This record gives sequence, structure tokens and C-alpha cells, in this order.
Amino acid sequence: MQQIGCPHASVSRQISIGYPEALSEKQSSIKIEQKGCSFCDVAADKGYMGNTTDNAITEQLKLLPEIKNSKKIPFELINENPVPKLESLLKIADSLKIRLSQINLTLRADYFVAGFDKFRIVLKKAQNNKIKILASSIGFESFDDSILKNLNKGVTAETNIKAIRKMRTLEYEFQNTFFYTRKDGANHGFIHPTPWDNAETTQNINILVARYSLAKDILPNHSTPLIIHHASALAEWARQIEIEQDIRFSRHGSTIGWWQIDGKIII
Repeated sequence: MQQIGCPHASVSRQISIGYPEALSEKQSSIKIEQKGCSFCDVAADKGYMGNTTDNAITEQLKLLPEIKNSKKIPFELINENPVPKLESLLKIADSLKIRLSQINLTLRADYFVAGFDKFRIVLKKAQNNKIKILASSIGFESFDDSILKNLNKGVTAETNIKAIRKMRTLEYEFQNTFFYTRKDGANHGFIHPTPWDNAETTQNINILVARYSLAKDILPNHSTPLIIHHASALAEWARQIEIEQDIRFSRHGSTIGWWQIDGKIII
């Protein structure tokens, strides 16, 4: 654990989220205060609490079990923006003579694009030390700008495509070091269906999926339907719609079933 929370959730801002497509004629949008992605209950819970110390990282590295050849087991680096501090982690491991085998990264597309040049430098060091780097989960979530806006991802479809093109470049340049594809074990975020799906959003997504062959290496075997946890900003969005329209979305444990109103399926 190198970071607690997500930098995207560091600032509260007012966002506007569109009505579900099935109710779009009744109202245009709902305004709410939100930190981070609108579907993320972690953003609402933790926000962003900053980085852990190098001493904490050192202790965690020491405690990792070893596999063959005295290398540490593959591990996930918990850091939504890992590139800036990834090099320091490798230096700490070197100083302790700790041999790393594989680091899995969960990160945002915009942070990856912004740190691309520095990431290439890190990969060269990882290559020299025979360490594998797997971009195991990037939260693309959608390839339609209107859906990304409602999810408050803070990125555009163009940014997502830039990240994918850069990853493909790195895979070619660092063939035994950098990995990102589904067959490598990566599971990138793709949320579908959503309350805002319509003919236009479907067309926008399908165009980019075909143009950039996303089904080949990026898209998971199955998309993840939008899940609205009660603690997320989208839960507040749903509750405001219920009050405004005098309706009731279904409830399923700790989630709100946006696809069903007053017992009737709306998608």
C-alpha cells in the first residue's frame, strides 16, 4: 500500500449527472457534490489521504513472501497514480537487495498518459532487473464522453484511447517486461449497461471498439453493469430522482437497482 484513497477524490466539486435515459424527458440532470468518480464509494468514504512513508513501503517489501530464486511474490501496488513513486520503490528494493518478480498496477488512464515519459524510464530499470510490470487494471469504464461525464471520471474517450495506444507501444518496446492485455491477466474497467445508454452512446462506443480493435486486448470477457452502492454519489443522484419524480428504484442489499422502477424493468 503506497497510497490511501485516490487523488481524483481529493477535492469536492459540484457535478451534474444526467437523468436515466428512460426518464430523460422528465428532467435534464441532477446536481450533487462529489469527490472522485460518481460510482465510487471509496471516494466518498476515504477521499484522498495521501501517500504512505518510505519506511512503511520498506517494511511491506521485507514482509512479502518469496518464491523460487529468492524473488518476492508478485504484488499489487495500491496507488491510483503509481508512476511518480514507482522508481523510488525500485530503488528501495535495490538498496535492501530485495529481488522483485512482478508489480501489478491499478491506475487511471490520464495519470498514465501524463507520466508516460517517466514510466518508460522506470521500465528500463525494471527490464535491467528482470522485473515484470503488469498494468492489471485501468479504469477506462466507457468510450463515450457523455457516459464518462456522468461517471465523473475526469477523462475523455480520447484520453482512454491515448493510454491504450501508448501501452501498445510499450509492449512492443519492452516485450519481456511490460504487460497490459487480457491474456496477460489484466482486467480493465468497462461499465455497461448504464442508465444513460442510447443509440448515440452505443454507436460512439462501437466505433472506437472497432477502430482501435479494443476487443483484441482491452475489453474484458464480460462488461460490468453499473453498480450503485448506497455510499456513492450516484446513490444520492438516485434518491433525488426518486423524490422529484415520486418513484422508487429497486433495492438489492447495499445497492440501488437503477434498472427497475416501482417493480417495472426500464431498460
